Amino acid sequence: MYGIMKLLTCALLLLQCTLGARRDDNQWLLSREEAGDVYNDDFARQNFHEDIEAGINKQINLELSAHYTYRSMASYFNRDDVDLKGMAKFFRHQSDEEQDHARVLEEYQNKRGGRVVYENLKKPEKDTWGTALEAMQDALTLEKNVNQKLLNLHKSAGQHNDVQMQDLLDEFLKEQVESIRQISGYVANLKRVGTGLGEYMFDHETLGGGK
Repeated sequence: MYGIMKLLTCALLLLQCTLGARRDDNQWLLSREEAGDVYNDDFARQNFHEDIEAGINKQINLELSAHYTYRSMASYFNRDDVDLKGMAKFFRHQSDEEQDHARVLEEYQNKRGGRVVYENLKKPEKDTWGTALEAMQDALTLEKNVNQKLLNLHKSAGQHNDVQMQDLLDEFLKEQVESIRQISGYVANLKRVGTGLGEYMFDHETLGGGK
């Protein structure tokens, strides 16, 4: 009888891992028991609420999604029939930055005694990104979305009196404000210069595409 119960318990844990073990509200289940992690020793964990742990994982996956999107943009503008090297260089930098943000959050999750859980990474919404102006407008929307999710996580950390988490997010939010302002300026200038020669000059003079 004991052997049967042990076998059923192992099968249940395996099923939970396979299905991704989600809450009813579609949030990832992140406790070690729910995720099927039998090594449930929280050596480093202190004042680290489960909601913050889940929020960090969602932010990690959002940053990786942004990294993937910017990588697609960089590849598009480096095509032989588009060939705006400054745009490609800018979006490649943005891609690397988002990937680095995910890495920092992964390290922080482990530092606080949490567990990193990944979701499936979907392909970017587009394969072609249109004009430089259209791509910058998409980038601005993306940055604002990332910023809003960081603000939500910062608010949650405040509700759970997690000062260390708020300190980390303050640095992220400062970068987001700067990035949003930079891309907003690019959108304004691209509207001013138009497509064709104006777009080409913006790419070369502003984004260093001629270097």
